[in-house]
Amino acid sequence: MSGYTSRDWALDLHDHGFQVVVVPLKKKYPSVLWKQYQTERISRKQVEDWFAQGEHNLAIITGSISGVVVVDGDSSQACEYIEENCTTTPMIVQTSKGRHYYYRHPGAKIPNACRVFDIPPIDLRGDGGLVIGPGSMHPTGKLYHMAAGCDIANAADLPIYEEAWFPEAVKAPITEFVRPILHFSGPTEKDAYTQAQRYVASVPGAAEGTRDNAAYILACRLVRGFNLTDSEALDLLQTWNLTSTPPLDPAEVAQKVVHARAYGTGEFGSMLAKNRAVTGLLCYGWPS
Repeated sequence: MSGYTSRDWALDLHDHGFQVVVVPLKKKYPSVLWKQYQTERISRKQVEDWFAQGEHNLAIITGSISGVVVVDGDSSQACEYIEENCTTTPMIVQTSKGRHYYYRHPGAKIPNACRVFDIPPIDLRGDGGLVIGPGSMHPTGKLYHMAAGCDIANAADLPIYEEAWFPEAVKAPITEFVRPILHFSGPTEKDAYTQAQRYVASVPGAAEGTRDNAAYILACRLVRGFNLTDSEALDLLQTWNLTSTPPLDPAEVAQKVVHARAYGTGEFGSMLAKNRAVTGLLCYGWPS
């Protein structure tokens, strides 16, 4: 597909059913908030508008919205393992160091998993995840492109992803999200997401060596302290991640949110406001 622009790639992928969002050139994270697009279809007109001016990178939101799970082999050894142990797929994208293997989503929720193996390095991109798509440029200047003999395919034409391929993948316990009843004395302060957004804007990015711990702490504060849903917390955590040097991989950031809900110990709603009892109920409210 020599001569294809990023707009051509984005529209072709969209027309094949993939959920495509715009990413700055040589970057790996969308330039738009994409939480809503994990469940809400993007129109072709929106894709055209995003890619109307100049070259961009693009990302495909994985999971049920696009109907795909992507197995990410981050080295030649990882790619060899995938090709020996997983079903052959007609849609493979060459990355800077390895390949993305596209499979049909099985229907049941498939969470992201960072490093299902460390050696060889393999990640999974499922529900709530994304991958950089073909036609994009890596920070090194290398282009993401279709592997030899491969092309864009409809998700229905891909072999189905099988969880048995990676039984070593560690999944945090699934915990149900329940937002408690809250009472507020300040009507403009009712939105927990807005409060969390303000807080995240004040948190500086972290440097290499401290990013993992800083990201997990912030994930706990968002999921538990501000009592956000996982998708709300991920949206804000990914925004903060862009200020770190260098940013963590999006799949690692998603894992922090999962682990914060499963393993964190903070009290839900504790960062929203001062605790106080109202009509016998423990509530969170702002002082008058």
